[in-house]
This record gives sequence, C-alpha cells and structure tokens, in this order.
Amino acid sequence: MRKILLLHTGGTLGMAPSGEPASLAPGKFLDHLLEQVPELGQLAELSVEVPFNQDSACMEPANILALARRVRSAAGSFDGFVIIHGTDTMAFTGSVLGFLLADLGKPVVLTGSQRPLAFVRSDARSNLVNAVDLACRAIPEVGICFGTHWLRGVAADKLSVSQFEAFQSPNLPPLAEIGAEIRLHPEAGRFPRQVPAGLGAELDLTVRTVTPHPGMAWFPAPAGARAVLIQAFGAGNLPMDRPDLRAFLEDCRQRQLPVVVTSQCPHGGVDLSAYEMGRKLEDLGAISGGLHTRWAALAKLGLVLGAGGGVADAREAFRAAWAGEPTPEGAWPQA
Repeated sequence: MRKILLLHTGGTLGMAPSGEPASLAPGKFLDHLLEQVPELGQLAELSVEVPFNQDSACMEPANILALARRVRSAAGSFDGFVIIHGTDTMAFTGSVLGFLLADLGKPVVLTGSQRPLAFVRSDARSNLVNAVDLACRAIPEVGICFGTHWLRGVAADKLSVSQFEAFQSPNLPPLAEIGAEIRLHPEAGRFPRQVPAGLGAELDLTVRTVTPHPGMAWFPAPAGARAVLIQAFGAGNLPMDRPDLRAFLEDCRQRQLPVVVTSQCPHGGVDLSAYEMGRKLEDLGAISGGLHTRWAALAKLGLVLGAGGGVADAREAFRAAWAGEPTPEGAWPQA
C-alpha cells in the first residue's frame, strides 16, 4: 500500500460554524479524519500533518515556501502528497508549488471543498477520496483535484465561488477526468522540467497588479514596487493614446521595473504583435505573458524577483515553459 502524506493548511473543507450569527471558521474536524472518511485508509497508508490552519485568504509567501520545503524533505519517505487548501488562493499556491516541485518526481495533489466535511451535503468527501487516489498513481504532477477534474497547478484558475466544479484550466486539457473511472490524459506527467536553478529561497510579491477599465487614470507604480503585472484587454491591448499610460510605462522603464502583461480573458492569451495597441505596448518594454494565467504569471514573477532578478530575467522567464504551463506553440509543450 502506498504511503501518502496529507498536509492540512485550512480552508472550507475543515471549517466549522462559529459565532452568532454563525459563519465558517477553521475547525478541528480533521483531528479524526480517518474516522470521518474511513475509505481513505483503504486507498493508502495515510499520515496527516497540520503545518498551519487558516483561511486561504490569509496565505503568505512564507506559508507556501514552507509547504514546498516540507514536501521536498519528505519525498524520500512518501509516494505522494495531498494538500488540503482553501479554494480562494489555491490556484496561486498550485502555481508556486508547480514551479518549485516540478522535478519532485511524485504526485502533489491540492484539494479542498466548497462545503465543509462536517456538512451532510458536501463535496469534501469525494474530493478527498479522489485526491488520495490520484496521489497513489505515481504521476509526477502538481495539480488541483476538484469536482470531476485534476488540473495542472500552473494552468489552473478558480471559476466559481459556489459550484462544486470550482476550477478550470482554460488553456490546457485536464490531467484527468474523474467519473466512474479516473481517465488520465496521455500527456499527464510528461513535460519539460526547466525551472532555473536558485529559485525558491524567497517569493517576492512586491508587485503592483493592475486590472484596467475604460477611462482609468494611470498613476506611477508605488515606491517599493519591484514589478508590475497588468491584466490587459483581449490579446494585450491598452489605450496607448493616453499620455498618463505612456508616462506610467516610461516611469517603469526608467526604474527598471519588469512589466508583464496577461489577459483579462481566461481563454487564449496575450499576443502583443496582434494589434497596433499591443505593438506600442511592447515597444515601451512590456513583456508578453502569453498563455499564463494571472496566478502562474504572478508566481513566476515573484520567484524571479525573489532570486534577485530584474527585467532581463523576467523577459527570459516568460519566453519558456518552466513546468508545463501552456505556451502559444501548443497546448502540451513537447520535450
């Protein structure tokens, strides 16, 4: 029987009603996990640890890096890993871990739920069972198991605050479809692993994120910002005829701040050569985020900054797939 380490970090799955009027808060329901979900013991020899227990909205870079270190330190003792995590920031944690653990060679499955395990009608039980099942299958992927799919972490985003099918992978097919059987994609676990050396000691998120809207005024990035991430319109368009936007970009260039551009559209991505506005943006030094999700782009940028990188390093990072994130050249990057 395979040995699986389950790391509980918090989130709805283990929450309990608290206060008056009642709201959900971190609870102790996972203290007796195998009593509540005994079928987990039929799938694997399960060890449970609680490195921290908090709402995922409170997730900090130090928490995520600690998870990466714990998984790596335990890799010789376990066949796979399951991480219980709140849904709000699961796609970001999945992206960071997807990069940092790309070379682990073992499955790391993130999961959670929309309703607590303690509730009668909950998706927690099925998500947990499916996650442990996947962690036993020796597929070297870091992915999110939720509802009826397993999605690559560096390609996933949260879709819904209430539906049991809460996540999507807009530019990459699921790693697995989960029904009466688990049907793995033939390319699951097969992707070039080319994360640069020296990443992961720090995750620097002093990044100014901007989601433009028509008529928005542009102000210089705040003091202390080390990079800018813009969720632009469509394929990477911005109103380049606005003097304040051009001044914003010129200020970033003079301060040597990487400016990475992703799309507000979940499907497809940025192609700064497609339209005149995008070409003008590129001329002012912007870096195309391609098919990166907002979370994968933020994770990659944070890891580059954490390693002391600047504009040139960020530009190079977004030219290649580090850990199977989709690229414009194809849905499944080839080795």
